[in-house]
Amino acid sequence: MSSILEPFAEETAVRGYLRLMYELAIRIALVARACTGELNLSPPYAREYCYLQFRRICELVALGCLQLHGDLPAARSSAAKKEWNAERIMKLLQRNHPHSFPQSLTRTKTDGGWHLEANSKPNALTFTEFKVLYNKCGEVLHRGTIRTIETEAPIGKLDYDEVILWSHKLVDLLNEHVVARADGKGLYHISLKTDSGGPSCSVFSGFSAGAVNVATYNLEAHEGAPESDVT
Repeated sequence: MSSILEPFAEETAVRGYLRLMYELAIRIALVARACTGELNLSPPYAREYCYLQFRRICELVALGCLQLHGDLPAARSSAAKKEWNAERIMKLLQRNHPHSFPQSLTRTKTDGGWHLEANSKPNALTFTEFKVLYNKCGEVLHRGTIRTIETEAPIGKLDYDEVILWSHKLVDLLNEHVVARADGKGLYHISLKTDSGGPSCSVFSGFSAGAVNVATYNLEAHEGAPESDVT
């Protein structure tokens, strides 16, 4: 007997995504603090700490996309709900919706309102780079084997520069981004930083004759704990 899926709940999905983005923003800030020495970690350990945060950030992106694309049957399968590997989650989504990965966004104020341009930041992390970064995190965070320990080279300037490069790519992608829904149903526009202190999401749907429906969700932080509000 086949199970019947519950209807996709947009508000629940967006609220869950915003909570993940709130955590993601904190982790991006921790990377910046580690790179500037504010966490009092010596360079090798600061690098390792940054890759731990990068790994968690990749996981948050993948889990967030799984929530926002919850209207896809594949995203609501028992296999998807049990999956923890960020690359496998995104590959599952990409097979069912080729544009499921976030896209960078530039927002410009105009006389008539706002001009939104997706994929406008050349340095923003791509899906291919997302996979490279996720695998790189595994390499750095696993100490290795006896053989690799005996042959490993000292950490050099290029290794530290790479941390800064990944950090900038993540910021360029996620500070302000869009996630397109499947089958032209609309898109999510997410800003990590707003006046409320937390991220926000505007959901665009019902495009017709120059008009569009917009629902905005804000997440406010109260004493370090995120709390969702709808406006």
